[in-house]
Amino acid sequence: MNILIKNATIVSMGSSGVIYNGHILIQGTRIVSIAPQNETTSDIETTVDQVIDATGKIIMPGLIDSHFHTCQHLMRGMGAAIARSGTRHPFWKNYLIPFESQLTPEDVYLSGVAAYSNLIRVGTTCFAEHGGRHPEQLVKAAENVGIRGLIAISTMDMDTGLPNLPDNMLFSTEEAIEKNLEVVQRWPFKNNDDDSLLRGVFSLRQITVCTPQLIQKTAEMAEEYSTMVQTHANEGHYEIYHAQDHHGMRPANYLASLEFLNSNVIAAHSVLLSDKEVDLYAKHQVGVAHCPSPNFSSLGMAKLVQMKKLGIKIGIGTDGANRGSLDLFEAMKLSGIAQSLHYGTPYLDDNVISPFELVKMATLGGASVCGLDEEIGSLETGKRADLLILNPGLNALPIDDPYFAIVNSLRGSDVNDVIINGQIVMRNSKILNVDENEIAREVSIRAPQLRQTILDNIN
Repeated sequence: MNILIKNATIVSMGSSGVIYNGHILIQGTRIVSIAPQNETTSDIETTVDQVIDATGKIIMPGLIDSHFHTCQHLMRGMGAAIARSGTRHPFWKNYLIPFESQLTPEDVYLSGVAAYSNLIRVGTTCFAEHGGRHPEQLVKAAENVGIRGLIAISTMDMDTGLPNLPDNMLFSTEEAIEKNLEVVQRWPFKNNDDDSLLRGVFSLRQITVCTPQLIQKTAEMAEEYSTMVQTHANEGHYEIYHAQDHHGMRPANYLASLEFLNSNVIAAHSVLLSDKEVDLYAKHQVGVAHCPSPNFSSLGMAKLVQMKKLGIKIGIGTDGANRGSLDLFEAMKLSGIAQSLHYGTPYLDDNVISPFELVKMATLGGASVCGLDEEIGSLETGKRADLLILNPGLNALPIDDPYFAIVNSLRGSDVNDVIINGQIVMRNSKILNVDENEIAREVSIRAPQLRQTILDNIN
């Protein structure tokens, strides 16, 4: 399909910067032209399948959610109910893992179509799935919705108890390696097929439930298969204590000692890094998936300003719907406010992190963290056509600085159209590939049943 989008303000996040009154020409899956609207495009219009007049609108790269948990989608908002009963920590092991363990293949598919439709609606065109059970159902859901993503199965081969892991979530080291490898071989990361939206990556839950043998072998295989590897890192105090008690060092130092840290690592959260651990990330070119909503609510403050100065790759993630919203526009704003409050306000410095840098984290930064920056993350000739069209209303107008508006005024509800890999997946705020009403009906029936099981166990 060939598409011309004209008369738009284009925030390219690439070498073109911001183009006022420009056009983008898409042929097949890729952008073939991005330029100012210096002359009429009538000749081009006769050669394309669809023309979109984006007068008064903003085109920008699709947002990239660099840390996501599809299998927690039907758990949305349960944290509040759990807190009323007195939360047991760590939260992920007491509640998230038991919730994931009870999901059937049908539940995972429903979680997927609901989550991925939600992502597209708020302008996210790519997600980095950390992994749950039944990855084939995640793929089926993503293909039906038409979204790009990294697919994984999160592996654990060691149980430290308090509480014990469910049997169907705990593998032997050999099983964990085999399951990771199956995902990567079935959905190769290095794939020249223009129609391939999904790439397999390796995934470890975190160091408290993974043996050094699994960590080392996973790092070796990620190098061998030229793919990414994900892990939760420096997420909670319990993880710091575990590393110090069992290994005599902090988590990042421990991972470095196992030769795990590398440029293909996606380190989710990374909120409790010491200064020396930040330096280790920079030395090994580790990518960070910053998740402001869960981090600020219970985990801590990531050292984004320090990371940025050292050139560390930073993306923004939502951590999935367990924490509520999947809107990366909100996440950008929250990240900026928090970093300014911590690093700027006490020193009367209001320039610690700019709107441009925040937009970059949610687009090209996320693509770099996910190993996809040669294909997506910016609007440039030759790159995949993953983009969104914003329709600013009075909540954002007038717009003097598009970057400021994107971070501080616009929200996912302002997304009007979404194109992924050259295909229109949302037009005039309508999701095209699936029936949202039917998905909502199924969610309203199944989610309460799954949630009640968890609530019964904590009462």
